[in-house]
Amino acid sequence: MTDAKALRDTPATAGLRSQVALPAPVAIWVLAAHAIAFLTPLLLLWAVYANWAFVSSRAAAPGIFYVAVAFMMAAAAFEIAQNTADRWYLEPGMGSTDGTALSDFLFYVCNCLGMLGLIAGCMGDKWWLMAVCTAIAGAFVFLYLTGRQPFLALGILGLISTLALYQTFGNPIVFLQIVAGQLTLYFFTLLLKTRAQFLHGCVALTSTAGIWVAAWAVYSGAAGRPQSWVLVIRVAATIALLALSLKQRLEKISATARRSG
Repeated sequence: MTDAKALRDTPATAGLRSQVALPAPVAIWVLAAHAIAFLTPLLLLWAVYANWAFVSSRAAAPGIFYVAVAFMMAAAAFEIAQNTADRWYLEPGMGSTDGTALSDFLFYVCNCLGMLGLIAGCMGDKWWLMAVCTAIAGAFVFLYLTGRQPFLALGILGLISTLALYQTFGNPIVFLQIVAGQLTLYFFTLLLKTRAQFLHGCVALTSTAGIWVAAWAVYSGAAGRPQSWVLVIRVAATIALLALSLKQRLEKISATARRSG
């Protein structure tokens, strides 16, 4: 007990605790969710590597998928950095939410580059498509830096990356990426409204669901078992119904107490 108390009272541990304004159980959940989010792109890397013959026979520039994975992991790292700057307690007006900040900006830039990498890996031989997508990414940067709403550009780029994955691998499951994006926005909106910080972990995990879907599309396509449209519609409908049925309950959750330090 004495040793444990001494450990808690060291300047090093006090400094670490001061950067996380969350109660311990919530902090463990949120930090674990972000660790999973950081590592999840490696699943796509494995799917591409393990099924290289299939991927290289379908994709225009399969090696660029590895670059896309690197940018996805960089995006997750910048998100962690921004959350740390905001002490992991998220509310409106912060760089981690609806404000602007350097790490937040770099997080979105790396997300754009990751999606550009997916599109280039799938259809990089179509110069006109790459020119359009690069212009959209540039528009996002311009809008962000000038204080305008940039997220329509990000959404369009995400939609194009999903369509490129479908065109390349012919697996309807990739359209669940759109569902994952909407589910992320759903939890993010609830987080800002309620300040219930456990929802931050839900945001982190659902934001990575699109990568799981992409890896699943590659793996099942290579195995000759692509998912059907019926399955995609059923999963999407089930998620939508659950989200709608739980919305009022989640909106009534109390805000998490901010830990001082």
